[in-house]
Amino acid sequence: MGEFSSRVLGQSANRVNRAAAALLLAVLCYMSVLLAMEAAVETRVVLLRYWMLITTAVFAVLPPHALLPDPYVAVLQRVNLSPTRLLRHQLGRWLPVVGAALIPGILLALVDIQTPTEALGTKLIHLAEGSLVVVGAGIYAFERYATLGPRSQAWQEGRLGGGYRRMKKHASASGLLAVPDGLVPAVMATPRIFGVAIIAIVAGAYLGLVHPVAVILPGALLFARAFQRLWQHRPAYDHAFYATSAFYREIFQSEGSARVADREPIPYDAVYWVPRWLKPAVWASLRQMDRRLPLGRFVIVGHVLLWFLFFQDAAMNAIATYLVLFLLAKNAAVYVLTRRGLAPRAFHLTIQAPLRWVATRFFVNLRWTLSVLLSLLLVAFFDGTFSYLDALAWTALDVLIAFVCAALVTYGTEFQYRTRYA
Repeated sequence: MGEFSSRVLGQSANRVNRAAAALLLAVLCYMSVLLAMEAAVETRVVLLRYWMLITTAVFAVLPPHALLPDPYVAVLQRVNLSPTRLLRHQLGRWLPVVGAALIPGILLALVDIQTPTEALGTKLIHLAEGSLVVVGAGIYAFERYATLGPRSQAWQEGRLGGGYRRMKKHASASGLLAVPDGLVPAVMATPRIFGVAIIAIVAGAYLGLVHPVAVILPGALLFARAFQRLWQHRPAYDHAFYATSAFYREIFQSEGSARVADREPIPYDAVYWVPRWLKPAVWASLRQMDRRLPLGRFVIVGHVLLWFLFFQDAAMNAIATYLVLFLLAKNAAVYVLTRRGLAPRAFHLTIQAPLRWVATRFFVNLRWTLSVLLSLLLVAFFDGTFSYLDALAWTALDVLIAFVCAALVTYGTEFQYRTRYA
């Protein structure tokens, strides 16, 4: 019964993830159309390179979270598929992600209402450059992450990484190099993938000065090399597949991920801005949030992308769409606190009533509201098209969304549970 419930919950979570991914893709496509609608050819080239940069950065970290551990590994073991069919199975789950990432680039290159055929050759060449880089980086990222199980096992058993362990021993007093040995190959894969992609993007920009068609050469080389590396794993891919799935099952166990504590948890005194009667619950929730889904990095990246849109003089519709998406994601993340791995709903109800949980999660969502206000005030200071009143209005919208998300999350958990079982 427990295994059946876990499968049902997993299928429900997959549906939610797919819906969120579809919504994100729709918003990105909408923003791409707004950015490209009246852009000059030179602007399109710049936008396409930013698209390559952002997409490959996402590919440098996404494959483990999208693919591993494989949810069908138990069935695949019973069926005993060949290495080639296992590779096709996992590529069938990853290539749609790569294909979806190509859509914003196509829109950035070709959406041109006023002069659709102007400099069409240049647009197509740079689209081909970007597509080769994105697909090549996607395949390379897949190859690095999908086959790192044996390398991680060798690091964990001490057969590799002797130099790292010696440095780790000397740096243990300062708290540096705190990454467990088995995780080092995964940590090293991220900068390697992103670094290779950056080299291809920069090399393409320089080769374009020599000959317009030469811009596609680095992307073509990246694509060919990534495909060759993946093809070399085909005869023994079953070993890599099962070892990697087992490794990530240990990492992502208990509905969460094993994280290395690189900083002290939020202290109790840091929630001085919360009313006294809510402080214990808010503090515990923030501790749980930091453990499962640290939002600090997401918020920083969100502000950087916002500044980039203003720097590029993007259409206000695109900026408004991005801001709504950013605020929704920031506040809807409080849903993580209702996962079964944190606490059963019956346990929540023994601590406090649903209305107090609404207030608790509302204050959890307010944690990053001040950063939103300061970021928007900074934009208003440098951008004459965005006023201080606009900054205050968007901050007020953030507060409203924070309350609505807290209320909806609590209604879907504690309120529903109490109504059903009271």
